[in-house]
Amino acid sequence: MNRFIISIRCLHTFRSIEGLLTRSLHPQAVKSSLSLSSPYLVDQAYSLFLKSGHALDAHVATSLITHFAKSGDFSRSLQFLLDTQDPDIVAFNALLSGYARFHVSAASFSLYSKLTCSGLVPNCYTLSSLIKSCDNIDQIRIVHVFCIKLGLNSSSFVVGGLVGRYARYRSLESSEKCFQECLFLDEVVWTAMINGYIWNGEFENGREAFVVMEGLGFELNEFSLTTVLGALLDVKEGEQIHGFAVKMGFLSGSLNHLSNAIMSMYCRCRSSFDAVKVFDEIPEPDVVSWTVRISAARDGMEAFEMFNLLRSGNLEANELTFINILSVMEGPKLLKPGRQVHLLSCKLGYIVFVSIANALISMYGKCGEMNDAILVFDELVCHDSVSWNSLIGGYAENELIGPALSTFSQMRDCCLEPDKYTLASILVAASNSNFGKLVMQIHSYVIKIGFMSDDSMLSCLITSYSKCNRIENAKKVFAETEIMNAGHLQVVTSAAVNSSCPAVALELFKSTRSSFSESDRVTLSIVLKACSALTNLAEGQAIHSLVLKSGISDDSFIESALIDVYCKCGCISDSEKVFRDINKDNLAAWNAMIMGYSQHGLYHEVLDLFKMMTGLGLKPDEITFLGILTSCCHAQLVNEAHVHLYSMFKLHGVAPCLEHYACVIDLLGRVGLIEEAKMMIDQMPVSPDAQIWQILLSACSIYGKLDLGKVAAMELLKLHPDNDSAYVLLSGLYAKASNWDAVRRLRKEMKNEVKYKEPGYSWIEIGKFIYYFLAEDTSHTEIELIYQNLHSLSMQILPLYEVENVGVGTLM
Repeated sequence: MNRFIISIRCLHTFRSIEGLLTRSLHPQAVKSSLSLSSPYLVDQAYSLFLKSGHALDAHVATSLITHFAKSGDFSRSLQFLLDTQDPDIVAFNALLSGYARFHVSAASFSLYSKLTCSGLVPNCYTLSSLIKSCDNIDQIRIVHVFCIKLGLNSSSFVVGGLVGRYARYRSLESSEKCFQECLFLDEVVWTAMINGYIWNGEFENGREAFVVMEGLGFELNEFSLTTVLGALLDVKEGEQIHGFAVKMGFLSGSLNHLSNAIMSMYCRCRSSFDAVKVFDEIPEPDVVSWTVRISAARDGMEAFEMFNLLRSGNLEANELTFINILSVMEGPKLLKPGRQVHLLSCKLGYIVFVSIANALISMYGKCGEMNDAILVFDELVCHDSVSWNSLIGGYAENELIGPALSTFSQMRDCCLEPDKYTLASILVAASNSNFGKLVMQIHSYVIKIGFMSDDSMLSCLITSYSKCNRIENAKKVFAETEIMNAGHLQVVTSAAVNSSCPAVALELFKSTRSSFSESDRVTLSIVLKACSALTNLAEGQAIHSLVLKSGISDDSFIESALIDVYCKCGCISDSEKVFRDINKDNLAAWNAMIMGYSQHGLYHEVLDLFKMMTGLGLKPDEITFLGILTSCCHAQLVNEAHVHLYSMFKLHGVAPCLEHYACVIDLLGRVGLIEEAKMMIDQMPVSPDAQIWQILLSACSIYGKLDLGKVAAMELLKLHPDNDSAYVLLSGLYAKASNWDAVRRLRKEMKNEVKYKEPGYSWIEIGKFIYYFLAEDTSHTEIELIYQNLHSLSMQILPLYEVENVGVGTLM
């Protein structure tokens, strides 16, 4: 500081005394003014420097160029270069580096021409900056030719830049060629290649490249580990790198980039708990750390709390922070926090970013406020494909198929071609039994534009067809897949199970098993669900053997699925054997065992298991209490059901939902307490749905409660006007009351409105073949023999039924 003051004072005091201004004093004055980052002082020092009549040498010019180029003041930087007497390659490189920082490609190539015309020879730093300035693939290829002509294509500094830039512009083949032709592969080139794979979504290739790099003995540093972590999708591999980083002391420095990368890896691998642990160990989290921590939040409210904590410190949220917090805002409860984030983005000026506006459109759609989503969309000056996709996705989220299709048409009118995300949103909107033909039209369009090779598009088509009750179309999409993988099988089997076609899921698994070397845990857990739905013990046992053989019996989903299969098949002892070997913190397995006991009416076993579970410190959830209340319902324990229902929130902090109230209402209806059931419906903190009214109507039908039955039927038809069972049950109630006029009126109404009760079917497996049949079915080839045996069984059951009927009649 003192030297700077002396320099400036000397320049001002002795500016007229030419002899006192030595050549060594001027550079010192200019450099001192640069160190204070004061434009005014720099101008004063440089002005006096020029007035002294001394020429600007390359050394001082480089300092000036570097200083102004860093702030983007390229006109002054270029002027300094032009004023320099005999500028050297370092001065040119300083300006090229500034251009590269701001991606000013045209000026970079113009300056490169001046450099070569001046007789200077570009070096590896020159070409590296020129590569970074390129903004299209053609420019990269031109620079690549320069590198070859100058013999710099063996420099790791240059090759690393070429590999990375080619990959950035989706020319991975060119990246790999540069990498393979490089004579001296070092950590820089390897890291660039791994990063290129990750940028192009080739995560497996990126992981393999890292393994080879490590095997060749290259030193792994923080930067190479940071790059590699972006390629990992397996949490176990990520844990190994995390452990290595801790062992080498890479996480003890002041920089957080590696810790942030580890957090991101855990979030990507759905291990948010580990991500939070890493965050808690960072001494001074930066804005990137907080942004990733928001992604690791359990729900939107926790994410909003993290966002507020970040703002309460000395850090300022960035663009990615806003995108992350908006992406987790979902549901009406998070609408108010979402609007607060929207307001803050406007206040801080981030609303001008298209990415932020797109995130807001998506957030409002997920919160059910499409009017606000449209307002944000309309305020955008320029809409990109993500903007349109966000709006269409919002309509799909809210099941507004008409506006979704209209927006899709507008998008095409604006000369924007829909991408796979657009079509996926339309398919989601059309995933309803009424839109099967629309899904087929979208399928045709997908084939036309060549998206059938995309895995995510195949998954969407299979899922949409299954939700439209077109499982055969879903099977056809799966069968026509060119390169079948485990992910496709998971989607189609899951779709079949969710569409109440478990036999189809099992059939698909068995028919494609030879196509895969081994079955993965996700597929096996889905197939076990199918076995459970079919109560197919033999297939369930076969899958259990396969699980043991594959060494994945400790998987939490597999454990709970196995327990469920054995319970559904009536093999409680086998389910208990599986349960004894589970990981004791697997809540899903505890819930499966509780549900199994409840299905078999074993209330005391359910209660013992519940006490054991809470004693181990496991917190019960909604499913736990659903099992307990179901067991109370089956055992007709009214008082116990009330105790458990009201203890849910008071003792365990679990808010009862409609399913829990439905259990208790069903129980009250079963024991004839119809008025109490209606009172509970009126006093519930949540609005009753169609299932609740259906339960009450069924109970009224059994006990002949006509007045309450009419109320229940009316409410049910308000929610579901096409519900055929409401007419059938109400007609039965009128018949019991001998109100035949009302019966005739209802039947006439059903006939006029074409009310048709869809028949349910049953199935039975004999000799590894599944037979389906309806009531009074005559389609089987041996139907006469079947009905003879059925008549024989009925005659044997009839005396027992009469005895039971007399007992019930006496009690009534």
